[in-house]
Amino acid sequence: MKEAKKQYYNTEILNCLIEGDVVSTQQIADAVGMSEKSIRNKIFDINEYLQENDMGIIQKKPRVGMWLECTEEQKQKLQSVLMNRNTVVVKDDDNDRVMELLKIFFKLRPWETITTQRLTEELYLSAPTVLKIIRECEKWLAPYKVKIANEKNRGYRLDCNENEYRVAMKDFIMSDFDNEKIKSNMDYFFYNMDTKLIQKSIIETENEWNYRFTDESFYEIFIYCCIAYQRREIESPKVEDRGEIQILQKYNEYPFTVAIFKKLQEKLHVFFSNEEVLFLAIQMMCSKFIGISAVDETLEQVQKYDNKLIEFVDMSLHVVGNILDVDLSQDEKLKESLIIHLRPTIFRIRHGLSQTNSLVHFIKSEYKTVFRATMSISIMFEEYYGLQLTEDEVGYIVLYIQSALERIKRHFNVLLIADFSRGHAQLLTERLKKSISEIKEIRVMSTHDFKLYGDKTSDVIITQKELDVKDSRIIVIPNLLSDSGIVSLREQINVVLKSRDEKVTSFSPECYPLLDPDLIFVHQKYEDKESLLSFMSSAMAKRGYVSTNFFETVMEREKATTTSIGNNISVTHGAQSEVIEPKLSIAVLDKPIRWNDDEVDLVFLLGFKMTTPEEIKRIQCFYKEYISIIEREENLKKIKSMKSNIDLYKFLIQ
Repeated sequence: MKEAKKQYYNTEILNCLIEGDVVSTQQIADAVGMSEKSIRNKIFDINEYLQENDMGIIQKKPRVGMWLECTEEQKQKLQSVLMNRNTVVVKDDDNDRVMELLKIFFKLRPWETITTQRLTEELYLSAPTVLKIIRECEKWLAPYKVKIANEKNRGYRLDCNENEYRVAMKDFIMSDFDNEKIKSNMDYFFYNMDTKLIQKSIIETENEWNYRFTDESFYEIFIYCCIAYQRREIESPKVEDRGEIQILQKYNEYPFTVAIFKKLQEKLHVFFSNEEVLFLAIQMMCSKFIGISAVDETLEQVQKYDNKLIEFVDMSLHVVGNILDVDLSQDEKLKESLIIHLRPTIFRIRHGLSQTNSLVHFIKSEYKTVFRATMSISIMFEEYYGLQLTEDEVGYIVLYIQSALERIKRHFNVLLIADFSRGHAQLLTERLKKSISEIKEIRVMSTHDFKLYGDKTSDVIITQKELDVKDSRIIVIPNLLSDSGIVSLREQINVVLKSRDEKVTSFSPECYPLLDPDLIFVHQKYEDKESLLSFMSSAMAKRGYVSTNFFETVMEREKATTTSIGNNISVTHGAQSEVIEPKLSIAVLDKPIRWNDDEVDLVFLLGFKMTTPEEIKRIQCFYKEYISIIEREENLKKIKSMKSNIDLYKFLIQ
């Protein structure tokens, strides 16, 4: 944006505020001719300018509006400034400058350069400032392995391969996930092509294949197709076949991509190389455009096409299990989880898109034994796939294995019904503890007291004679002191515990994509629901799962109806239209807070979309399992007693 235009908007915004009236962001946006988002961004900088120059302060109140708070003297000073529009010099956000400069670099063709002099003229900045912003641009580009080269007597250009350029450009266009901003960026980069025709082609293919993308996924495909069309005669992406291409061509992502490019060729009368098809199919696989398929469908595809992956997972569980001295090979839930996780991981690492794991330091510290054992997979991974498995990726695998270990080592409480002497009861107690190490605690109760008071806390109830009580936990063993009695007891305990575990106490792999440890908060201290929901919504927005408007739609729901469901629990959600990727946030409070007519200390904030068959199936699965989990009092106690977000995350996927 040119300097004069910037100052014009700054002045117009201040004119809306100078009288001290309460005005909404929308009212200012309508008066000035900008979007609400742009107004919100500018207000922050304008407020800093006012305070630095002692001309008042802009006060804001959610759902009410904003106003200028100043003395009469400060108001006169501001009025004097506004009479000369050129004097309203609001400091630019450095991030805005970086994004403006990156926009210029991304528009350069491979053979084009730009000098420092031209950059100073286009950005209205001094040469030293331009050099500083270039260094910031280099930091932004570094994760993509894109460099800014400075050619003597020619100027600056981007130094990278075609694949790196395309991924970086796509992320730049979508760096601020706002439909208006994305459209503006696309108009800037693709002004010379019929983007509406490309968009229509993707939508038609989407309908033919019965896919319903999230907004983010659709834009990613849209942008990659525009880049492919724009650069078809400049350079093609390079796709090396190191073993995965034949497998990729058998998954749904590949034929779907073929269908998109076939339609584009028919409508645009151009030819796209096979490299273009493979590149976009790989990006779909890496970025999970269509979302993780239903578990059964994913496993069916893997079993049909990718014996190598199944073999790797089996071998990994065998190796790690041997290191930890535990049998992991029979844990089907663990095996399924690793297959679903590793399928896109292989493609991500192959093409330089490995995920970062903000929890890796915690994982290495808290689960050091499992982490060290799991690192052995790295050697096998390199042998199988010729790739380095990063510690970030290892960290994700550790969480699955740790949860499996805790399933195996799960302890249980026993109630012993004993109508004999204290000495006999003590003997039986010691015998049981010595023979069955998984027993965590044994309580002794008489038959009379059991029938009178009952028991709700024990996992297993052991008695030496039949009781006139119906309870699936009861095991009758007449000869408890004999070896055969202990063998029979162990067998029946396994039956009881298996029956108990069939009641849902955690989520199935189908629901794992909805969970993110960084969105789980324990031991929270909030005084009201608005501030808590604002915090949770912001966390989701920062991770890119929802838009910045998501919180407003959450509060609209809170106004419309109560979201507390009893047992000190609230389940609330925002509008689907503001959800980018379906996710769930959980907050556990140290003390209950007022929630309309109830009190709440456990909050589930749902950012869900139900626009594709896969999403609908996953959300239905979530609600079914979620209800089963919270209906059990012992589960709620465990959830509310967790010491960290990792503990709660593990409990939910164990």
